[in-house]
Amino acid sequence: MRTERASLPQLSAKDTVHVPDAELPVRSSADVVVAGGGPAGFCAAIAAARAGAEVVLVERGPFLGGTATGAMVASFMGFYWRDVLVGGGIGKEITERLVAAGGATGFTPYVLAEAAETPLRVRTFPFDPEVLKLVLDDMAAEAGIEVRLHTQAVSPVTRDGAVHGLVTQGLYEPEAVSAPVVVDATGNAVVSRRCGCRTENSAHDRRERQPMTMMARLSSVDTQRFRALDRAEKRRLARLGVETGELAQQLLSVVSAPHGDDAFILMTRVTGLDGADSQDLSRAEIAGRAQVRSVLTFLRRTVPGFERAHLSALAPWIGVRETWRIVGDYLLTEADVLAGTQFPDAIAQAGGPLDVHDNASGLRLVEPPAPFSVPYRSLLPLEVDGLLVAGRCLSATGTAMGAARHMGTAMATGHAAGVAAALAADLGVLPRLVPADRIRTVLRGQGAIVDRPSAAAPLTEAAHR
Repeated sequence: MRTERASLPQLSAKDTVHVPDAELPVRSSADVVVAGGGPAGFCAAIAAARAGAEVVLVERGPFLGGTATGAMVASFMGFYWRDVLVGGGIGKEITERLVAAGGATGFTPYVLAEAAETPLRVRTFPFDPEVLKLVLDDMAAEAGIEVRLHTQAVSPVTRDGAVHGLVTQGLYEPEAVSAPVVVDATGNAVVSRRCGCRTENSAHDRRERQPMTMMARLSSVDTQRFRALDRAEKRRLARLGVETGELAQQLLSVVSAPHGDDAFILMTRVTGLDGADSQDLSRAEIAGRAQVRSVLTFLRRTVPGFERAHLSALAPWIGVRETWRIVGDYLLTEADVLAGTQFPDAIAQAGGPLDVHDNASGLRLVEPPAPFSVPYRSLLPLEVDGLLVAGRCLSATGTAMGAARHMGTAMATGHAAGVAAALAADLGVLPRLVPADRIRTVLRGQGAIVDRPSAAAPLTEAAHR
């Protein structure tokens, strides 16, 4: 049986292919379509559905969770500033459901980068990524979201100068989803850049951004024995690993699995490649896996607690810290973070830390003096209507994003984008015309934390911004 031959691209000249014009089928319509099913996109979809919108969620991978599952970054940060809870709502619900499902035991103190020069005490939430996949599937089904896995967001659809849907690429053919509001939570700002949105960073520095990390899951690890080592000994071992060339950086970051003797290691560092470029990303994946092999050899030979360790899983894809950030109605800055700024249109609270992996100077960790907020205006791309952004492509400088990219904060900005999208669709207005106070009211009703936590001392009010 022969399939019908479509109008195919033709080689028309050297290094040029002519792609025929085509009309794409609109397979479905919705109130809101969300591009990207990672922490930000998932929470956006859930929030919009719970606010009454019909939602289509598009995800290129075979499961939801993004960095948390696909990159196997098995510990949530950004829910706390010191001992003050700053992340609530849908993100907090995910942590509670993980505990109930046996995929986590709760929040715990952790020394970030203990073997490095600038360690920092934080509160993290270790979890099992495999259980998280099940939790997210359940939540999406309960919310009535149409989930499209194995589907890539390709381009926005526009009408009357505003975004009004999304072109997607499935396993066989492209198609379109019609919706009056689109949320770009792709991490790489795929939809926004295709709209012509201005970006805070530029193409000339795309290979100078924060390094990528390949995570791995090891079994038969005596984590208690490893954690019993004092910091001086961990520092010595980390320096030794760098000297032998088996460690790419002075880090011995280990996250214990909730149960058993498994541990997740965050010890690789892939630099000089663009995490938003397919060819560069291919090289990064291969380099990251090679580094894991080197790290495992070093750990088994040298580090107490890892003598019997063996590789049980490599992350399905490498963890990417930074690619593209859009310029929105407001650009969140390092000064905002380090002043603990509270905006009048705050839609999320965040605790940091400011966590920047610089390719030249190394790791920079700074705890903000108080929780800071993210304004609604940072979710609104400048001069583009019908579109919201969330997660690590929102409007922020590179350093500010070092504090706002933690998954707890990404969930909070996604939650806000979803509520704003649902309100815009319901009111029949553009997202930037939805009053921030109305978004904040709905967020409070859904358990989100949008006001300065009462346990945190007041610092900078940004009524003038």
